[in-house]
Amino acid sequence: MENKIFYAFDDERVSKFCYDLNSKKIELHFEAYFDILKNESVEAPCVWTIENWKEAKSAEGANPKIYSIDKNMGIFNLIIYFKLTESNELEIFVETINDKYITFFFKEPTLTFKSNEYP
Repeated sequence: MENKIFYAFDDERVSKFCYDLNSKKIELHFEAYFDILKNESVEAPCVWTIENWKEAKSAEGANPKIYSIDKNMGIFNLIIYFKLTESNELEIFVETINDKYITFFFKEPTLTFKSNEYP
């Protein structure tokens, strides 16, 4: 399944965070998002899910050493940025609730976005 991204979460705090390590699933809830297609902010609850990845790694701060996802996992507070490559690799840089900055790398994840606009 090809992932397409038509949304962003700049300056939006994560209102709910769920990480299921057994089923390889991260669920992020927000109170608003930016609709890239309409080029406007939308004040509506939404859920972004990252799941079924083939491999996941992480790095803390400016440290170039890469670890498993579990080594640096924390509760997400804010997504600083994310990007999806043409080879379907997701890089996501987050701030956690305990003020750590972590970069996560997901190989071939399934991305799902749900809101009233995109059910």
